[in-house]
Amino acid sequence: MSIRLSCPSCNTALALPALPENRRAACPRCGDVFPVHSYTEQPDGATPAPTTGGGPERVSRTAGEGRRMFGVFVAAVVGVLLAGLPPFVVYWRAKNKPAPARPTPLVATAKPPSQLAALGYLRADCNVAFAVQLGPLLAYAERTKQDPRAVLAQTGLPDAARTVIDQLGVELTQIDHIAGGVTLGEGEEALRLALVLVLKQPLADEDEFFKKLKAKPVAGKKERHDVVVGKFPLLLARVSPTVWVFGLDEKDFDAVDKNDGPGGTQFRGGFRTMLAAVPPDAAVWVAADDDRDWTQKPIMKLAGQTAEAKKLLPAVKDGRGGLVAVSLGEQPRLKVHVRAVDDKTGDRARVYFAAQAKEVTGATSGGAAALAHFDAPFDATNSGKLLQRFLSDAGR
Repeated sequence: MSIRLSCPSCNTALALPALPENRRAACPRCGDVFPVHSYTEQPDGATPAPTTGGGPERVSRTAGEGRRMFGVFVAAVVGVLLAGLPPFVVYWRAKNKPAPARPTPLVATAKPPSQLAALGYLRADCNVAFAVQLGPLLAYAERTKQDPRAVLAQTGLPDAARTVIDQLGVELTQIDHIAGGVTLGEGEEALRLALVLVLKQPLADEDEFFKKLKAKPVAGKKERHDVVVGKFPLLLARVSPTVWVFGLDEKDFDAVDKNDGPGGTQFRGGFRTMLAAVPPDAAVWVAADDDRDWTQKPIMKLAGQTAEAKKLLPAVKDGRGGLVAVSLGEQPRLKVHVRAVDDKTGDRARVYFAAQAKEVTGATSGGAAALAHFDAPFDATNSGKLLQRFLSDAGR
């Protein structure tokens, strides 16, 4: 009895004589080495009909995936931590250059967090995470006749992340999605960072990609490279021809070799609950959640010495979790979700959001106990100012 499975990168169907002991398989078409999460058994001698990334099965799968996939408090945390920090990607150097896949058509619909492959490569103890899906963003930019990179800035992607994309020379149309994770802890774990880049198809020239990163193989670890992003030395590993992860050091790669699959199922319960509040059609989002006082974390204390951060820390102190999400469909929406330190603070947040909703056409607000949320039409030219006002008011 053999098994039949499908490559998650190019959707090529393949058959194996048996389930590999390490539960990992290699795609003969794109070269991706991936964990086997699901498969079907078939009688020996049966020949599966081959499918490729450009055939009807891929079109159907993309249409199905299209139905799948930053609050005030989160923006404060991310603004303090991520604005000056570069992204990170995991990288194995391929011995042979993979043949470029056929161009992938632009998919304007977003996937929910549960369908995002990049989340599976982030540490289980993340308390801040973000994701950007380029298909819906590019479609929005085209529809509104805006520069895609300007839209990236308006939706909140950190400057450092955009700088990395420019340095690597990867076209925006080549990127499926980007996800990053931050862990704010204590001691040696005071700050962990990782960023995952998921491409639609393999790079045409990996040697050039390495050259731009000034990559040097790590002694004794052929699957890791020391790289330089901007002026920052980072560690890089290649998971597959289409999945790349950057981190500060090996500790940021705890989930890379294990890879629990799409959606971040490895995250702790409270953080998964916050991710569940992300709208299924959100193309850009940032989420944070932790039961401890954020202002007591070493990195937050250090960041709090700056004048800008001092304005935000009061808002952070009264929050335990939050989310800001932007949906970029035909009717773009902005959602802000806050988990306050207690029910009394949550009630104050709801009163504030209700007052703001009266000033914005089409806006709504609500929540219960320690939770408060605000939902409004997204305007690329004004929504950023609205979030800044939320932060300023919360700080006071």
